[in-house]
Amino acid sequence: MNKHSSGLSPARKIALGYAALAVAGSLLLMMPWCRRVPVHYTDALFTAASASYVTGLTTVTPATTWTPLGAVVIALLIQIGGAGITFVTTLVYLALGRKINLGERKFIAEDKNFGVHGIVRLIKSVLHFSLAIEGMAAVVFALYFHFHYGYPWVRAAGFAAFHAISAFNNAGFDLWGSSLDGFQTDAVVLLLTSVLIILGGLGFVVLAELYSYRRHRTLTLHTRIVLSVTTVLLLSGTALTLLFEAGHSMAHLSWPYKVLNAWFSSVTLRTCGFESVPIGHMRDVTWFVFVLYMFIGASPGSTGGGIKTTTTYTMVKAALATIRGRADIVAWERTIPWDIAIKSLVIFMLSLGVVIAGTLVAAVFEPNIEFIRLLFEVVSAFGTVGLTTGITGVIGEPMKWVLIVTMYIGRIGILTFLVSLSERVRSHARYVEERILIG
Repeated sequence: MNKHSSGLSPARKIALGYAALAVAGSLLLMMPWCRRVPVHYTDALFTAASASYVTGLTTVTPATTWTPLGAVVIALLIQIGGAGITFVTTLVYLALGRKINLGERKFIAEDKNFGVHGIVRLIKSVLHFSLAIEGMAAVVFALYFHFHYGYPWVRAAGFAAFHAISAFNNAGFDLWGSSLDGFQTDAVVLLLTSVLIILGGLGFVVLAELYSYRRHRTLTLHTRIVLSVTTVLLLSGTALTLLFEAGHSMAHLSWPYKVLNAWFSSVTLRTCGFESVPIGHMRDVTWFVFVLYMFIGASPGSTGGGIKTTTTYTMVKAALATIRGRADIVAWERTIPWDIAIKSLVIFMLSLGVVIAGTLVAAVFEPNIEFIRLLFEVVSAFGTVGLTTGITGVIGEPMKWVLIVTMYIGRIGILTFLVSLSERVRSHARYVEERILIG
């Protein structure tokens, strides 16, 4: 065994790492200099977990609960959680001049859904992309908040940096206390925030490939699928939001702003919990549509959650291939292996099981809250989205723990979570094959 190996599997390292990050964050938030008012430990842990797992659900109002130092702690948790616990580990190793061995490469690959080869180079790219995108956005926001809204420079810089980090990492935390409800008619804030959310949700592999496109003039199948599915989800989400909310929660807005806010609402479903129109004022049917989109979520290797765009695409293509009697799953003149389709189906079924179980348990703990609201909250937690119909601040202690666990599973991934709980057993036995009737 390598002298640097701890003997833990990559899945268990990831599971323990994310759990430790949330606990450490909660202890920092409990410090007197991080909070303005007394805070129950469960609320501190909920906030730390929500930040670490880039969700955005909060049981307290961040603007009135946490001090500027507390906001810095939350921003650091978001940054670490968004890039991945392995990101910080790798940077520390590189800073110390230590080589990344094969076991550690597998650890990183498991956490970020990357391949083992070229992992260190990709991690460096993650650092460059994160700092560059967040830095440029923070500068633009700071200038805009100062000159357009009259924020003092220190406040403008602080709000800008926090918002850029929160948006790019798909976290959805804000310092205004009302998300982006006050920016319904501000195209600059909503569109720039949309760009950050989309970039963060595409995944670092896709960003790196798009950056190098001018040299290679080619895109991998993975990137093509991510871009195509993301575009379809964004446009269809905008259309459906307009269909159901143009005359309801957005009735007071002119048509250009209806479209802008419908677009922004669709973008936030890529697992970022900002809202420009209060979700709680929307119709039940819109909540149901949002549940479906939140469940799909962002793309692999990104700062977002959900079952992922590529998982959904693979399941649809596999279903169509089966219906048409084709032996292969074909996309863009490439064949997707059937084992990827089976894994996609497993992820879908297990994720659905987590959502169903979480919602039923939530219904037991909160019998007086509408079922659709509970379902929305659980899916929002599992997809690390952070949108809420308004019940997060009034739920009881047991329900808070349900959401903490759901956020945790959603962030590390259902397969990683289950593998971390069990040992893989290899069986060399082969049994007689027998067909059964299905359908």
